[in-house]
Amino acid sequence: MNNAQKIVDKIKNDQIQQHPEWTFTYKEWVKWASYALFVIMGSISFSIILFAISVNGFDMLQHFKHSKLESILVVLPILWLATLVIFLGGSIVSVMHTGRAYKYSFGKWMSLSTGISMAIGTMFFITGGARWLEHKFETNIESYESLLEKKTAIWSQPSLGTLSGEIVEIDEESITMKDWKNELWTIQTTDAFVAPILDLQMGTQIKINGKLTGETSFKAEKIRPWGGAPGKCVK
Repeated sequence: MNNAQKIVDKIKNDQIQQHPEWTFTYKEWVKWASYALFVIMGSISFSIILFAISVNGFDMLQHFKHSKLESILVVLPILWLATLVIFLGGSIVSVMHTGRAYKYSFGKWMSLSTGISMAIGTMFFITGGARWLEHKFETNIESYESLLEKKTAIWSQPSLGTLSGEIVEIDEESITMKDWKNELWTIQTTDAFVAPILDLQMGTQIKINGKLTGETSFKAEKIRPWGGAPGKCVK
């Protein structure tokens, strides 16, 4: 029995029905559309991760008494890290079921998907899309912890060497600062590094690395501008 006859017999035995060509084309387009959607959603997650880094920064990780991994997870939003992984995984699953998946290895598809997501995500971040989307989540989802709230919590741990708030009085060797709970702190600034872009004056919002020296006193080692999203600081 030749191969042609075997194919005919299999069609008869399995009762295989003929399908229009458009159904295969449709399925292929659905798979590629799913791939594109997952890549775009992954890029949005990546852009918010970039926004989180810009808001929180990594300059304070050295002051945390945790492992490097734990410290990084404190700064980065776990929700968006998880969604990034999920969407990248979804994009790979989608594309590996297309008719052209065989042309590239799994590793190349992963690299391509990651690269596209990072590129689009970076552009979304630069144009302010990540800030806008994060604000929408903050205002419309009650259980969502915004990046600003996370930043405020991170920079309000004097026992771990972080403090932040608004300057209310300035002396030659110290400043008086009101934190986000309206508590007053005396900050010793002698020998402290002050960021060149920071203008120390009343009303300026700052974040400080240093050491707790008393119940409401703190010795500053580094003083930087609060930064983050303008006009959205906690009072």
